Amino acid sequence: MIISKTPYRLPLSGGGTDLDFYYKKSGGHLISVSINQYVYVLIMPRLIDKNYLIQTTSTQFTYKLSKIQHFLIRETLKFYNIKEKMHIGTYSTVPTRTGLGTSSAMVVGLINCINNYKKLGLSNKKIIEDAYRIERKICRAHGGWQDQIVSQYGGLLDIKISKKEKLNIKKIKIEKNIEKIIKKNFLLIYTQIKRNSSKIILSQKKRERNIVEYYDKIKSFNLSMLKSLKKNNAKNIGQIFNHHWKLKKSLSDQISDKKINIFYDNLLSNFNIYGAKLIGAGGGGFFLVCTNNKEKLKKKLMKKNINFIDFKIERQGCIIIED
Repeated sequence: MIISKTPYRLPLSGGGTDLDFYYKKSGGHLISVSINQYVYVLIMPRLIDKNYLIQTTSTQFTYKLSKIQHFLIRETLKFYNIKEKMHIGTYSTVPTRTGLGTSSAMVVGLINCINNYKKLGLSNKKIIEDAYRIERKICRAHGGWQDQIVSQYGGLLDIKISKKEKLNIKKIKIEKNIEKIIKKNFLLIYTQIKRNSSKIILSQKKRERNIVEYYDKIKSFNLSMLKSLKKNNAKNIGQIFNHHWKLKKSLSDQISDKKINIFYDNLLSNFNIYGAKLIGAGGGGFFLVCTNNKEKLKKKLMKKNINFIDFKIERQGCIIIED
């Protein structure tokens, strides 16, 4: 039995500039961090019977690889030419389809298990490239590079993607001020809405000529974000989140709606926060908020029965915890 543990990610600034329709024109650049929420992937050869057993949010037995319903798992097994009948299971600490990069993290975790099982000796870069190819090219799930990179490397990352798709990944030293501000001032607040990120990103691609300037502005927040993190300036980070969210809503009419807008306005008006932005492609999931008093905010949220995640930085990327 092989089990991998893969962290989810939060884009702090520059999110979305890792989409191909943007970086192939202007180059992508973003700051992102892995957090202590995870997907666990288990793989084990089935030696007794001749069925695949796939356990995710549902359970499936099948004799044929081509009949596996979970397309990411099916195509990953095909990609690495896995002939053996396998038991594959996944467990996530957060709901899927909520903007934290859950699908990509699962693929990264599965590849790491296969890498260990087959002793392939894949490098971090190769795992990222394979995960991207499987998800974006083979399965045609629209999205960028950020999720695969952060899940594999972990920590706080400065990610650049050239027009020719060259990746430049730099680990930022997690200084005390950075760790302190994320621990003291950041919180994820759940909207109770799930969404299909691929459809939202596709809606942006259809009007890419009109939104490049918005992504230029979103990318410009990176320097200010890094300075604010290092100087422990929570108020400025909150303002960056607000500016980002205002721009993000202009990218597609599927990113926000009346319910989400009311949720956001309520957070700003009644919950002691400097600013907030919806994580991931939009349409639902979690608001990442920067607050001036997290403990007070948590008490208010609990009184209103609003769910949240109080998270920390995860310094490691995907690891094998049992083999």
